[in-house]
Amino acid sequence: MNRYALTFAVRPGAEGEVAALLAGYARPRPGGPGGPGGGPPMLARTSVFMAGTTVVRVVDITCSPAEAVRYLAQQPQIRAVEDALRPFLVEDRDLSDEDGRRRFLATAVMRVAGRGGAAEHGAPRQAALYQALPGMGGEVARLLTAAPVAQGGVTVFRKRDLVVHMAEGADAAPPVPLAGVVTPLVLLARPMDLVTDRVVEAVS
Repeated sequence: MNRYALTFAVRPGAEGEVAALLAGYARPRPGGPGGPGGGPPMLARTSVFMAGTTVVRVVDITCSPAEAVRYLAQQPQIRAVEDALRPFLVEDRDLSDEDGRRRFLATAVMRVAGRGGAAEHGAPRQAALYQALPGMGGEVARLLTAAPVAQGGVTVFRKRDLVVHMAEGADAAPPVPLAGVVTPLVLLARPMDLVTDRVVEAVS
């Protein structure tokens, strides 16, 4: 299973409309490579978090981000929500063609900077967003990854100086208190709202 995060910014004042769109769209089919009849679903889980105008979508997939975005862009419900989102985006995007998808992935993908602990499949998730000082994103990610994990699991994502710390598990410690670990290195540390969280069960 591969885990990635995709991030993008929305226009100030549009947070409520964007959250409603991302929470309300119909669930896409899990198919594609590794889909029904071919092992686990390509899209195993997707969780969308928001903090202010920053949106972060965490995806657990059995393929590359490019394959996942290509497949999802073909689904009518995804195309509909993408069209509805475009007026609210800081940077416009068009996922209907390969060039548009490539540009989106080049600017949106957050890589896993570290993981720790373990969580059951489908465990509850919560996350915090950190905006590191210029050039300090790697150190912030390292410190968050190194923090002890008493319960559940954690995943730290990073894109340059933007870092997301996600905790999984019913008894997992909230990520926000860890702001104290990295306070000298960040401009911003805040909890993220969970907009939607969808688990796709494997189809035998």
